[in-house]
Amino acid sequence: MSPLIDRTAMESVFPAEELVTLDDRTLATIAHEPTRIFLREVGLPDQVGWFQADQLLLDGDLRIGGEAWRAVSRRYPSCPFDMSAWLTLGGIGMDDVIVDTATGLVYSIPEDGAPHLLNTSIDALAYFLHALEEERPDYDVEACTDEGVDPEGAERRLLIRMRRADAAALEHAESTWFLVLRYVRNLLQD
Repeated sequence: MSPLIDRTAMESVFPAEELVTLDDRTLATIAHEPTRIFLREVGLPDQVGWFQADQLLLDGDLRIGGEAWRAVSRRYPSCPFDMSAWLTLGGIGMDDVIVDTATGLVYSIPEDGAPHLLNTSIDALAYFLHALEEERPDYDVEACTDEGVDPEGAERRLLIRMRRADAAALEHAESTWFLVLRYVRNLLQD
């Protein structure tokens, strides 16, 4: 299956130098091949827009699983996810964004909530981030055009695009994406 987004599309809204990619040696610990390929060839934005890459990822220090994730697992004993292959990618606001390096599923741990599925793949995560940047002139007054802002329209269009691309990402009622969409609707205000 081909990725939802490629490097050229990502560079259309994010500066090339802000897209974090990793070399094959660093990525060798990631078992999920499509995730490895995406992080080598396309990349995620560093500190542009909604997503901020984790410093360890930026440093190429991939810490997969381990005691830190066992502690998170103990904190959420009813959580059905196996965190032994999790790697922190970064965050959206105060919510951590993690990829399961064995399956490629992307999860979120909200600041005040339990882990949940964020996206079914890393390219779906990147596609959502790309869509948010494309719509930015309609919900960010500092980026608006002469036509003005249309936050309700931006929210509606984003929701349609997100559901089309990765419907599972919006199945959890407390998904980080619903918080993001609320900020879009409210012109980046809470």
